[in-house]
Amino acid sequence: MAGETEENDLCRDALREEWGSYKRVFPVASGGVYPAKVHGNLDGYGIDCIVQAGGGVHGHPDGTTTGARAMVQATEAWLKHIDLVEYAKDHKELEVALKFWGC
Repeated sequence: MAGETEENDLCRDALREEWGSYKRVFPVASGGVYPAKVHGNLDGYGIDCIVQAGGGVHGHPDGTTTGARAMVQATEAWLKHIDLVEYAKDHKELEVALKFWGC
């Protein structure tokens, strides 16, 4: 896991460097992102990133709308500095997602 974190950090830092006349770009967290992965991605990239979580939204056992709510709830927990499992106790959509994908 440490190797993955180091690689992510290198990519993040490279994307935030000056690239001559090119505009700045956002780091993107994509591929295998579901609610339990939100905290790690935001810890690593900060709030200036794009979290592409198609499967983490559409794959929710209770459907796409519920999956979107679970992703928002995971982000809210990160913003409020609340443990994900603790936050899920009062947020059913997130609780179901954590049971489905693990955390």
